[in-house]
Amino acid sequence: MRLSISAKTMIIYGSIFIAIIILTFGLSYFGTVGRLHKDLKDTHIALLKQLDKRIEIVFRSTEKDLLNLSQELEYVYFMYDSFDDASQKYANFYGLSNKLKTMVHANEQFSSVFVYSNTSGDVLTDKAFIKKNEAKDNWLESYIEMSGYSKWIATHKIWDGDKMQDVVTLIRPYPLISSPGYRKGLVAVNINEDILYRMISDVFEGSHEDTHTFIVDDKGNIVTHDDKAQLYRNMTDVPYIKRILDGNGSGQFVDKSNGGEQSVFYTRSNYTGWTIVSVIPQTQLYQPLESIRNLMLAIVVLMVVLALSILFYVNRRTFKPLDRLASKMSGAFKQTEPGRIAGLDDLETVFDQIFMDRALLEKQVRDSKPVLKWRIVMDILTGYRTDYASVSQQLEFIGFRFLSEMFVVCTAEIGKEGGISSKDETLYTYALCNVAEELINMETAGVAIDLGRGRAAIIFSFAEGDKEQNHLRALMIFELILDVTKRQFGLLVTAGVGRCYCDMKDIPKSYDESQKALQYRMVIGSHSVISVEDLIGSDNQDYYRIIKMTDRIVEVLRQTEYGKIQHYVALLFQEAVGGGLSPELIRQLSYELIMKSLQAIAATGIDTEEMLDNMGNLHERINRCHDWQELERIVLTLLEQMARKVEDKRMQRGSNRLIEKMLAYIDDHSSESEFSLAQLATRFELSPTYISKLFKEHTEKNFIDYLIETRINASKELLMDKHRKINDIAEEVGYTNTRSFLRAFKKYTGMTPTEYRDWVLDSNEKLALE
Repeated sequence: MRLSISAKTMIIYGSIFIAIIILTFGLSYFGTVGRLHKDLKDTHIALLKQLDKRIEIVFRSTEKDLLNLSQELEYVYFMYDSFDDASQKYANFYGLSNKLKTMVHANEQFSSVFVYSNTSGDVLTDKAFIKKNEAKDNWLESYIEMSGYSKWIATHKIWDGDKMQDVVTLIRPYPLISSPGYRKGLVAVNINEDILYRMISDVFEGSHEDTHTFIVDDKGNIVTHDDKAQLYRNMTDVPYIKRILDGNGSGQFVDKSNGGEQSVFYTRSNYTGWTIVSVIPQTQLYQPLESIRNLMLAIVVLMVVLALSILFYVNRRTFKPLDRLASKMSGAFKQTEPGRIAGLDDLETVFDQIFMDRALLEKQVRDSKPVLKWRIVMDILTGYRTDYASVSQQLEFIGFRFLSEMFVVCTAEIGKEGGISSKDETLYTYALCNVAEELINMETAGVAIDLGRGRAAIIFSFAEGDKEQNHLRALMIFELILDVTKRQFGLLVTAGVGRCYCDMKDIPKSYDESQKALQYRMVIGSHSVISVEDLIGSDNQDYYRIIKMTDRIVEVLRQTEYGKIQHYVALLFQEAVGGGLSPELIRQLSYELIMKSLQAIAATGIDTEEMLDNMGNLHERINRCHDWQELERIVLTLLEQMARKVEDKRMQRGSNRLIEKMLAYIDDHSSESEFSLAQLATRFELSPTYISKLFKEHTEKNFIDYLIETRINASKELLMDKHRKINDIAEEVGYTNTRSFLRAFKKYTGMTPTEYRDWVLDSNEKLALE
């Protein structure tokens, strides 16, 4: 006779369940002490780890402050002892000293900050400046050859220029990741030992007098202790300390020294290597367990009585519905015989199927990240997603960074001599996407996806710059992508690039433009970058050509070359008047030139609001001009005022020998087609991010912009020889693709190389005749 689940439960498991309850609660009386004992140990160790985490947060914040300090120019000058004269040197010392004081005052944990230059031998603190020949005991000098990139020193005495203090110290070298023998100096932050101990006392507030919590370093030296007489003591002669130092991680054991048993808890910091130790007498540690033990005995008795009372009630309320559930689920997943009662084996089969389905679903979720990335990017390209905040969060979840200011879309198609099989096509497209994302993220941020059939869509995102500048940067980055894919995989990649847009909702426009540009591969050929700007002209070609000449004027304005400013402004107006532009277009041209110039000097840190106020109503002044000579004088006067502002700003900034060396290195290697920011960083043993920041501060340009400008200037010299071919000149200055050279040359000069050559040669002939 087949019984239902509820009947089986009542007959078979009813008595067993009651026995288990009684036995479990009976054994819990004896097992509670052990478990609570373990929980108490775990709680103390967790408390020590919490203390270690708190100290680590403070110490890591200290390292962050040192990293920020290492970015300061005064700090770099001090380390390299790079000064033109004594006045500049002491002015730099004064500025750095003020920053050290600000750093100490802003962090209540800091007692003092020491900066030591191994180049000069000088030591600067927030309270004193000690010359090399005046330092009686330069304790920092002994750490210049230390191993590693940072070191925490246990409690020691220092004189900070005001008094002797007991401190722990963090030492970092400069440069930050330099090895012994290549270091220019050290920086040390001192934290008062009392502050470190207060962190312990705050966590262990309310501890008894015979409870001790302290910190020792990896050699057994006391770092901090509640008994100040123990400072500077080496405790390796204490048995339990020696046992702690021989162990690893965290732990607990009982020590029977000092006339009684005491529990020793310890945890070792992965960050500093120090060990936090807490020593508590056994009698004090387990005193709370007695009341808990009595309470558990009472609970055991009560639960046995309640279990006997509710067993029948639970069976009636639970197992009857379980019978119905088993019948329904077994009927839903598989066919049962008519009149057959579903049992636990049927229910087990159903649950097995559910768990198998769940495991399959988890695997599908893990495998869906690439699909999720593809879906998000496709939604962006088609205009379905226009909310930057939600898209950036989702892309970060799958491991990609996205910037918010400007966007350029590129559609690329791969090919190979001899053709590509469908299987290899997918692999090569995947390789193209990986190379593109790696190279893009060295300069800015972006994402690439496979569109199928050997095509890929790539989105460039930028956080600064204007539209034309970022469009040109995207083109140059993709030229590098073409070189890498051809060299490493033998791929012939053709790319169409759309315009740069400021709003994420306009990305579909750039995507459509990139696809239209890609269609011109039939005319232009494979393995090239085709910009939509190369395909679409202007309604007024003369105005379009002339307004490009303003870029040249802006460039000489940045260089504060007054003679060239006058010459190029005169040439601009001569071309505008000679080209038959209307007065309205000449006024618009003048206004565009002034606005571009203001944007250029604003990038150098100059306050343009004051200049705009001094100009008055610029539109009204331009519209009041009745002849172009007067308008030329107004424009020239304003440009010369801006040039003087730039000149004054540079005089305040001073020079930087490291940047001068970098510029000389770029001039020597700019003709190499594979030359990049990564190569420059490797040569000078610095990070690309740091070089970009330093480069922007001192040259007022991005690295890519300066490299393009250097190559264009070199090509101008070569164009003076009318027998040289344009293709040869492009290759000689570092361009493997002639179209890229033509595009960059026109962007920076307003003319094609051929037009520029003709213009220069005609100008030279006229000068010779005069």
